[in-house]
Amino acid sequence: MLGRTDTEVKPSVLGEKSHRQSFNCTVTYACRKKFLFYYAQEHVDFRFPELRSLCGLLGIPLNEAQMTNHECPFLLLDMPDENAARTLVHRSVLMKSCYECWIHSTSLKDLLEHLSQLPASFMSTYSAEGSSFRLRVNAYGKKLTCDDIRNRIEALRALPLDTRVDLNNPTHSFHYVEDYGNENETVRPFPEQVFFGRWIADSSRDGAHKLRLDERYFIGTTSMDPLLALVMANQAQVSNGSLVYDPFVGTGSLLVAASYFGGYSLGADIDRALLHGRGKSTRAKNTWRRRDESVLANFTQYDMVDHYVGIVVADATKNVIREDMRFDAIISDPPYGVREPIARTGKVLSGELSGDLSEVDGHMQIGRCALNDLITTLVSFASKNLGIGGRLVYWLPVLQDEYNETAVPQHDCFNVISNSEQKLAGSTSRRLITMEKIKEWKPEYQVTFAENIYTNTFRERYFTAKEKEKKRKPNPISRRVKPNSAECQQRCVNNK
Repeated sequence: MLGRTDTEVKPSVLGEKSHRQSFNCTVTYACRKKFLFYYAQEHVDFRFPELRSLCGLLGIPLNEAQMTNHECPFLLLDMPDENAARTLVHRSVLMKSCYECWIHSTSLKDLLEHLSQLPASFMSTYSAEGSSFRLRVNAYGKKLTCDDIRNRIEALRALPLDTRVDLNNPTHSFHYVEDYGNENETVRPFPEQVFFGRWIADSSRDGAHKLRLDERYFIGTTSMDPLLALVMANQAQVSNGSLVYDPFVGTGSLLVAASYFGGYSLGADIDRALLHGRGKSTRAKNTWRRRDESVLANFTQYDMVDHYVGIVVADATKNVIREDMRFDAIISDPPYGVREPIARTGKVLSGELSGDLSEVDGHMQIGRCALNDLITTLVSFASKNLGIGGRLVYWLPVLQDEYNETAVPQHDCFNVISNSEQKLAGSTSRRLITMEKIKEWKPEYQVTFAENIYTNTFRERYFTAKEKEKKRKPNPISRRVKPNSAECQQRCVNNK
């Protein structure tokens, strides 16, 4: 046995039952297995959309009734088996880890009572000859001291396990987890809920570290955060062999994320200079870009050249892709027209540039395009060039005061799967829209949304909103001491 089952436990460790919880102690070893998914505390609004997309991709049944609070980092779900849970957490980038949950309770005292009663037939699997284990203690919402951790490990000697300890490479890793609630709230003396179970696997969050921008060869001012790019690839259900297209490719951050999950990437962008590595560098110590900076260089850096289809210089508002071309996913971050006006190609009429056009590099004439035209073109293109079941995932910039459901484009070919918000500075935000194609395109199908929100004045309204936000904020009180003040005179005296 690991230790005596009558071990004396300090009252401060056992705690009391939380009055905020209505559930009773749940033991899951004898019934259908439940698995505890532990989320990282970031991009909270994207948790459930990613989970639904991955379960659909992997063919894992999902009980929506168990998804009650997306703000809580702990999610208990029924899974068909351990392999399904492992596959799900391996693919997720918002989760941290997954555990086979044996006991879920409101206090350590109740948990220990059930832990000591685990049947020998159940525990024999983990006490086999040659096996080993380790025990870890984790807490969310409170930092545990070394003494706290030691006391909890001593209390968990009630675990009926007869095998050796191996802290480095154990056969089984058991975890005791305490949840003290929201980190922003006052720390409670006792946890709201506690869990005990067996560690299954960690997630793919290391992918975001591997693709981090500070070490990427080719980046720009608008390169997408690697974690969000991987989230987009997950919501697009990119898998091995998927053909993925980004009509506003930029430095290729979204395509790199798609190829990380096995997709074959094709992109286009109107900025010829950027795609050819020309112009000023966005890195602090570099003045100009290197001639070999390109999207292909990024794929080479991450050893994914075999998933690189190509990049073309093209205007997304023009039909540059064959109509019979079918993609599995289209993921994109269209220009918002905030840093600079949205560009489009045009033509010269009677010796003058039409539509406020200007010549660039002697190759094409570039003019301005309203954001509503860009959105309409993107959704219309996807309705024709996505296969049935394919997904369009893109960012939609919004002003929070103006946003409502009519701002999200609708199309008869698509179902809107998810609409998640990422708040930006001030009263602005952007929403990640995921749409799934359900029927083939017909000429009578049109894009409908509140186009007046995304007119040429969107950029002006954006900066106006920022100015209003600044005026609403109180001016910071200056702590500088006036030279003739009594406090200043006293300091002079003290210094002498």
